[in-house]
Amino acid sequence: MEILTGIISKIIEYTVEPVGRQMGYQIHYKKNFENLRSQLKNIDYAVDNMKHMVDADERKGKKVRTDVQKWLTEANEMIQEATKLVDDEDHAKTKCFCGVCPNLVSYHQLGRKSAKLTEKIELHYDKKEKFTTVSYNPPLEEICATPSQNYMAFESRNSIVKEIMEGLKNPDINMIGVYGLSGVGKTKLAQEVYRQATKDNLFDEVVIVLDVKKYPDLEKEERIQKKIVEKLGMDDETHDIEARAQRLWNRIKDKNIFVILDDIWEAIDLEALGLRPMATCKILLTSRDRISDMSMQKEFPLEVLGVEENWSLFEKMTGDVVNNDGIHEVATEIAKKCGGLPVLVCAVATSLRSAATLEEWRVALRDFKSFDEHGLTKSAYLALEWSYNRLDGDELKPLFLLCGIIARSTCTIFLNDLLKYAMGLSLVKHVDTVEEARDKLISLAKKLIKDYCLLLDIDDDGDIRMHELVRDVAMEIASKDNNAIAKAYGDELKEWPNGDSLKKCTAISLNSCKIPRLPEEPWVCPELRFFVLENRNIDDPLEIPDKYFEGMKELKVLDVTKMRIPSLPPSLQSLTNLQTLCLDGCVLGDIALVGQLTNLKILSLLKSKVKELPEEIGQLTRLQLLDLTGCSELVLIPAGVISRLTSLEDLRMGSFKQWEGGLKDGRSNASASELKHLSQLTALDIHIPDANLLPANVFSGHERKGRRISMSKTMMKLQLSLT
Repeated sequence: MEILTGIISKIIEYTVEPVGRQMGYQIHYKKNFENLRSQLKNIDYAVDNMKHMVDADERKGKKVRTDVQKWLTEANEMIQEATKLVDDEDHAKTKCFCGVCPNLVSYHQLGRKSAKLTEKIELHYDKKEKFTTVSYNPPLEEICATPSQNYMAFESRNSIVKEIMEGLKNPDINMIGVYGLSGVGKTKLAQEVYRQATKDNLFDEVVIVLDVKKYPDLEKEERIQKKIVEKLGMDDETHDIEARAQRLWNRIKDKNIFVILDDIWEAIDLEALGLRPMATCKILLTSRDRISDMSMQKEFPLEVLGVEENWSLFEKMTGDVVNNDGIHEVATEIAKKCGGLPVLVCAVATSLRSAATLEEWRVALRDFKSFDEHGLTKSAYLALEWSYNRLDGDELKPLFLLCGIIARSTCTIFLNDLLKYAMGLSLVKHVDTVEEARDKLISLAKKLIKDYCLLLDIDDDGDIRMHELVRDVAMEIASKDNNAIAKAYGDELKEWPNGDSLKKCTAISLNSCKIPRLPEEPWVCPELRFFVLENRNIDDPLEIPDKYFEGMKELKVLDVTKMRIPSLPPSLQSLTNLQTLCLDGCVLGDIALVGQLTNLKILSLLKSKVKELPEEIGQLTRLQLLDLTGCSELVLIPAGVISRLTSLEDLRMGSFKQWEGGLKDGRSNASASELKHLSQLTALDIHIPDANLLPANVFSGHERKGRRISMSKTMMKLQLSLT
């Protein structure tokens, strides 16, 4: 009996069930096509939204993830297949014998295809949930891999690059050094070596870390190590330098790797980093002075340009004007005054590009002759200051000085920082909106690059680089002419300035410096307009006294970064002229006091730990930019706060997910429908976990103004540029 039962079960399994499944394709024919049309609509919406984010990120110079590209390709193929199948169903002859009986063959074929394709689309649609981002910032190596427009292939440089490349091919050479004065071109040469090594595929991995010297001494090795790990695309899973060194070594020990460390000032323990110089792990170091205890097997002094090369570069940067009668002789004398330092030649030559008369060139030469009594370094400072004094208009000079005092460790100025500060200081003229200010800043920065060579370059994200020597000159000018107190990234401030200095001071910039305890008595700074105070580490015990800001009533920009602030100091409310307030990377408690700063245009809590925004934020009706990027612990924005910020043009809150859909501790949260009250909005980054929480007509007002908005009901993240 059991045998018979087993036989019958198998018969059912192999005959009845397949037959039932095949009949189901006919019976559920209409339902299958309804499901297909629904899934087709969903995947179509998802592709549109994904393409929008991809296009937006590509415009910013980001690289699209390979898995995202693959998902889009496969999704488009499924959309084409499903669209064709729906068209076939609409035109299929589903009746026979003059339309009397159903065409069961057509029903079966189309029903079967629609069911299988629906399941395929549904599975593919679900895969998009893993994409928390669609792109990534290209690493520095990709940027360096293209030839620099300002790099000139001088023989004095070519010969060194050629010897370095030969050394890289020699298995007995693993440590190479290049040393020379600041501004002589070490970084450019290192980038050219990187470019050629990458182009020639000499190594499995090539890594370059710029401006190593600016990392604080106690953190130098760890910072370098983290940079290398980041550039190799490794996850940094540990805070322990020894464990990270072991992971790094395990990653590279079986590969052929080349590491370039640019501008070191002292010996570095490479093995502590996880690097062991050998035939398959080669190191190139650049420095100002020869470092004797790094066991170099090849060393190259990089000298200043010779007279002919110096003139060739000067002539290239000034153009044909130097070949005019009378001007040529004066120009050659000025070129000599640049001392063969490429950074100086470029800055001086471009400043003189518009000098069309002999008289202008003679005046410039007389200025430069006064520098002769100084050494090369001091002469370089004076010559760069001379270039600064030739800047046109009333925007370029303050922008250049601002870039100098806020430059980060690699002499990089982030556009977002520059925008927040420049708007607060009203530095850019004749602009009314955040978007106009951003465009104007980029335009001015490009002018400083192209017309004056006082900045190096600007990438697709708008981040700007300047040479260290130029940065130092900018800081010195700001200190001398504007009574600014500025310390370079990572420097130490041993004591606070005296009262007389503070009374005249217009700007204070302390970027990740080692600073003493803030004084309990308020400073008297009646001229202070700009104050950046960035703690080295959020765990450093630096506190802001209650009365600290009482003497800074004219302050326009305040940036307090990496601080623990349980409650804002009461003296903050005295800053009635404040335009920009940045509390980035902080651990924040009660910040209700911010609501009293009703003249604020910009409020940034970038990457801060804050659990809720106070209702008082809704009083900031002049606020144009609110940046809550990376506030991952933010769970409550009281209902009605966002809708009251009617002047908002730029809203960044992609990490906030608790949109209205319930109560938080008895209080209602922000609703996505509040966005429709922000009629001035031009840029938006939000995350909607449930697309049903976003009303379909939320941006209808923008559409009436001609702004095109691409979005879908099925999206998980929305990044819009409403232009």
